[in-house]
Amino acid sequence: MKIDILTLFPKMFENFLGESIIKRAIDKKIVNINTYNIRDYSDSKHKKVDDTPYGGGPGMLLKCQPVFDAVKDLKQKDTKVILTTPDGIKYNQKLAQNLSKERHLIIICGHYEGFDERIKTLCDMEISIGDYVLTGGEIPSMVITDSVVRLLDNVIEEESHLNDSFSKDLLEYPQYTKPEEFNNLKVPEVLLSGDHKEIEKWRLEQSIKKTKELRPELLKNKFILINKNIYKKGILNFKKEPYSFNPKNNAKSDKLINVKKMEIYNDDFIEIIVKKNIEKKLQNLLKLILESSEEEDGAARVINEAKRIKNIMVTKYNKILKEEYINLELKRMEFLISRIKIKPKQKEEIKEERVR
Repeated sequence: MKIDILTLFPKMFENFLGESIIKRAIDKKIVNINTYNIRDYSDSKHKKVDDTPYGGGPGMLLKCQPVFDAVKDLKQKDTKVILTTPDGIKYNQKLAQNLSKERHLIIICGHYEGFDERIKTLCDMEISIGDYVLTGGEIPSMVITDSVVRLLDNVIEEESHLNDSFSKDLLEYPQYTKPEEFNNLKVPEVLLSGDHKEIEKWRLEQSIKKTKELRPELLKNKFILINKNIYKKGILNFKKEPYSFNPKNNAKSDKLINVKKMEIYNDDFIEIIVKKNIEKKLQNLLKLILESSEEEDGAARVINEAKRIKNIMVTKYNKILKEEYINLELKRMEFLISRIKIKPKQKEEIKEERVR
């Protein structure tokens, strides 16, 4: 990978690039990192790169010309250009993982009061590392560089970053080293047991527990395949009982897990699944109506299926969905039934069923 950083203060990067993991990655030729002084691309006599904003206002803005020329000089066919700015998307581990798969990054460090808006047209992505203000984009560019480089192959052991906080949208589990006891604080016994299966289970439980306590928003839309003991121990609590179903294992691959039963604990996701199930049932009912409309016992088959669907909605789904939604779907079902061609001798049966 190659990373080019456009900055007004290249000396800020000397220690950053000359120490620790970043230096080792450069020495091993896993990554090539270069800093370029934006002033070197200025076409003015005094290498000026800023000017006052049109319309007035405080501060100075980074000009278009030197940045445009720098990017034009450095950009390749497979380059992704990044601008560090408070306007950008919030940086996270998932974004770092995606950027680590790129071949060439150009990171533009903003400075002064801001930059000419037209500089954004050069960029594939605008990134913010948080909701606060810094004097320039140099520190954010270091954050991006560090988080990306450590994910590259052979920089650090893969297992080290696979279990990092946020790698799986969970905070990392607590860790301990020698001695076993310090200031009357002991290492959890499970970590001394040598039982790797129990250790792995404990770590997952602790990771979820820690995430719930410190960053619960990370769990909101996160669905984790885990042992039910995690719920029994009260590590995760949801408002409703889990929604259980037997998934269809149609994928033809011996590398996939054959799941016989699934339980969903996330309230929002349960509602989505149940609504999709109702939609599917009504679609099947419509198909049955179209297929059986000319059959002798067609209406009876439709009514029996409608009774079955209605029973599911009023006895099972009513615990999950709002009454208004259930009533609306029942009306849709009634409308579908009314479309079938009904023989005279079946009219009374249908009428009686609707009254119920």
